[in-house]
Amino acid sequence: MSVQDIDAPTRLALAPLCRPESRDTLMARYREVAHALPDAVALTVGGISLTFDELLHRAYSQARKIATLFPGDSRPLAVDADDTPSSIVLMLAVVASGHPLVPLDPMLPTERRATIIDRAKATAIDAAIIATTMDSCVPLPTLSGEHTAVINYTSGSTGTAKGVILSHRMCLTKAYEVATALSVGPRDRIGNSLPVSFGAGLNTLFAGLLSGAAVHCRDPRSGVPSDTAEWIAAHSLTTLHCSSSLLRTIAAADRGHAAVPSLRVVTTYGESLHSDDVDNFRRMFDGRATVVNWYATTEAGAVAYSEFPPERTLPSGFLPAGRPIPGKLVEVVTTDGSVCLPDAIGEVRVTSTCLADGYLGDAGLDSERFAALGDGLFRYRTGDLGRLDIHGTLHLAGRIDDAVKVRGYLVEPAEIEAALRAMPEIDEAAVIGRHSGTDTDLVAYVCSAGSAKRPSVGEIRASLRRTLPEWMVPTHIVALDAMPRNERGKLDRMALPEPADRRVERTAVGPTEYIVAEAARAAIGLDSIGRDEDFLALGGNSLTTTAMLAQLREGLKVDLTAEDVFAATTVRTLAATVDARLRDAATVRRRTSGEHDVLVPLRTEGSKAPIFLIGGAGVGAMAFLNLVKHIDDDHPVYALQAHGRGKRGLPDRTVRRTARRYVDAIRTVQPEGPFHLVGHSLGGWIAIAMAERIRDCGLGSPHLLLLDTRLFRHLLDKLPGGTEVPAAPPARTREEAGFHLGRLGTAALWMRMQFAGLLRYPTTMEWLVFASIGYVALNKHVPTPWSGSMTVVRTAENVKDARSWQTVARGELTFVDITGDHGDMLSEPMAEELAKIIDDTVGSVR
Repeated sequence: MSVQDIDAPTRLALAPLCRPESRDTLMARYREVAHALPDAVALTVGGISLTFDELLHRAYSQARKIATLFPGDSRPLAVDADDTPSSIVLMLAVVASGHPLVPLDPMLPTERRATIIDRAKATAIDAAIIATTMDSCVPLPTLSGEHTAVINYTSGSTGTAKGVILSHRMCLTKAYEVATALSVGPRDRIGNSLPVSFGAGLNTLFAGLLSGAAVHCRDPRSGVPSDTAEWIAAHSLTTLHCSSSLLRTIAAADRGHAAVPSLRVVTTYGESLHSDDVDNFRRMFDGRATVVNWYATTEAGAVAYSEFPPERTLPSGFLPAGRPIPGKLVEVVTTDGSVCLPDAIGEVRVTSTCLADGYLGDAGLDSERFAALGDGLFRYRTGDLGRLDIHGTLHLAGRIDDAVKVRGYLVEPAEIEAALRAMPEIDEAAVIGRHSGTDTDLVAYVCSAGSAKRPSVGEIRASLRRTLPEWMVPTHIVALDAMPRNERGKLDRMALPEPADRRVERTAVGPTEYIVAEAARAAIGLDSIGRDEDFLALGGNSLTTTAMLAQLREGLKVDLTAEDVFAATTVRTLAATVDARLRDAATVRRRTSGEHDVLVPLRTEGSKAPIFLIGGAGVGAMAFLNLVKHIDDDHPVYALQAHGRGKRGLPDRTVRRTARRYVDAIRTVQPEGPFHLVGHSLGGWIAIAMAERIRDCGLGSPHLLLLDTRLFRHLLDKLPGGTEVPAAPPARTREEAGFHLGRLGTAALWMRMQFAGLLRYPTTMEWLVFASIGYVALNKHVPTPWSGSMTVVRTAENVKDARSWQTVARGELTFVDITGDHGDMLSEPMAEELAKIIDDTVGSVR
């Protein structure tokens, strides 16, 4: 049945209820929708779609297996709630089985995950357990709306996680509030850009499914926020649900105007929404969508919302929470519970016929925050500070218990303080939020315990990251001799000093210093490091030194000792040591093994056809050593590098001239083919030009394997139809990559480029010089589409739109998507994964 052909009775069945009755359950409502729209798409995740009927049958099949695994048992079941169809099906199955669902964020640290499971007295269950269980016809229990459906965990003010108990009726209420306020129906395609493990993400999923809409889920933490416009356009989404911080990131992306005519409403959750972010979003998306600032809590559901259609003028500053949801009494009260006058700030209190059933392990609806009033009414104190103006519009003013919102996450400082106090060297700790522009930064203040040595900033951050999510690790850590206290001996948070900015006066200069600075920064746990700052003074120790040495050994193939680091404790001095070692190693290598030209044999033995690896900009043959050791031993392997990297000679200045030289070189070891060409990064464009040359010589049409080659705008624009498809983000400038050359340094680099291949430069400078030559050649290159077959390996940040690749590859096109960063592809452990892909691809080519 198509959505356009829905008859009147079906429309009535799909109309969201304003308030569910006590007998209503989540899955009973879902069955009604599935029976009305069996063939309509219900869920799309990661390129996989399920109809309402498919989702229904999979969920109930798994629910009966769960009933078999836990006969007569109603314990909570914990599920890793990631953005995969199997995870979402399993969550619905748990709800259908009558067990309370405990959604787990898969990005939580192991210890925090274990704590939640233990406090909920839950059992963890996953798709693998279900897959090994026999199909079952065990009848499922009869549920009512009062049964617990979900236990959502939030941070607690006492430093422990709190489990919020949500009945079926409460889950339905929350879903209907969203669907009713936003007029969600079967014609909608919901863009759920919220983790489904979070209360708002799960509620958006329920709201869409129970309204007959198609829900598209994507965890924003696993993708690139700036491609959200492409995601919306690709699926013609009509609504977008995201955090305010994600909207800010999207709006800040300098990508010009995006045409998304299907998008009618954007709803933000989790933190205050600033008018500048909405204004930037409107300009980027041509101002067609209504932006909704949604204020809700896990415990009370929707509290208020404000709509900003394109024609509505935006107030300055943070937008109001809006008018209260119909059917709920929203008040601002003083500490004694009396109602505040208009515009007076107090605690936001909600009264309704349906709220959460309290906190797990607490006194339920008789606890401090919840109260049962009789006559079917319940009350909840949100802990949020706010005011109601004379028009009845709610404005939020922070948290009464000092909780703060960071990037859309509600963070309780007490939980971070507890993690800090767990360190034996720390006696006292305080954490507050300080505003930085439109964002909020966490600031931690610590005092050492007695005579204990004060831990470094890097050591503190490393300790926190073992138990807390990344968003709860403070931006600033300030060491104090003593905490400020008021006359009653209590911590005076207002007297805590502003964190002093650690100013980096001079940053790394040149490629070697940049690489050393990155290794030191990552090992110590800093955001940046100056070229003359002392590693040891910043918190460096034997452990961070070991981490630095490992990264330098992996990235530069240089052997240093801890003594080398302790003798050169700044970026400037250690970089000089690295350059000296690399120069010595290069001299020994030339003396013992001779110099190769563009074709470098990495392995000459083997009975199968050789594999030719074409390096990216500035990449020398030795960069492929990690990759080669994992490739099938029966394949000889050769690397191709720029002319002048080995024997002296002027490098080629165009992609096609390079390709001609490379083809002549590989024919010295493989005259007639087959030719297995593997192009890495910019080397992919050279590989395409090589394939054209091989074809024009009458030697066949080789299959190409490209390793994360980028489709830059200036290249696509030169291809037929390329101006109309998405492109890769522009390559980082030298300054963005950390190479602050300055005017004189840039001029010196240009001079080095003129004499490249004739004069010898330090190893990292040689890389920068040849990389610059490669990118200049790529900027001038006019590509032509390849008519043969091609396999493209893509990392997460690469272009995913098939239309873009079809402008380059007109023949058979295969994609292999992998995790990890572009810059780490030739390092372990990604090198082993790429080698397997190369073996599989080469083995399948006939």
